Amino acid sequence: MKQFVTLLIFFSLAGLVLAQEDNDGIDPVTLDAITVSPVNVDYLREVNDGNTPEVVQELQFKAANFDVTSLSEYDKKDIHTFDVVFKASNGDIIASYTADGSIVKAFEKFENIVLPMTVRKMVFDGNDGWKMEKNHYVCVFSEDNLTKKQYKVTLTDGHQKKKMTLNFDD
Repeated sequence: MKQFVTLLIFFSLAGLVLAQEDNDGIDPVTLDAITVSPVNVDYLREVNDGNTPEVVQELQFKAANFDVTSLSEYDKKDIHTFDVVFKASNGDIIASYTADGSIVKAFEKFENIVLPMTVRKMVFDGNDGWKMEKNHYVCVFSEDNLTKKQYKVTLTDGHQKKKMTLNFDD
């Protein structure tokens, strides 16, 4: 057993020495670092934050990574935009793409979604005993800017109703 361990150590060290030798005169090449980012990183940066519901985030990522060249109507020489609708069970995103795949406009509308914890805290702060009857989420993106991000919430307490609007487009 001792001889086996000694041989194993010898072959391991020999492999390290051989691996460091010149490989037939081939010199290693150092490549410059590159950064790869999605085409629509500006869209995602503007519309997606800690106040964005999960179901909306999933559709936003699909829209941001959509390959506009896969459309049958795609023509790189054409200067008009291509509108694509991304649907979920409780809402959708309508995104307008340029020929290079950049999102220039997006309209997001969802109803009765699970609100992020930060938004729920804002809604129920000072509204103990109230229940959420319904909610609407709207987000508008245009020309690299978030122009609107809003929740409309209806609360009920027995026969009383209260409507709230929360804006996050500042």
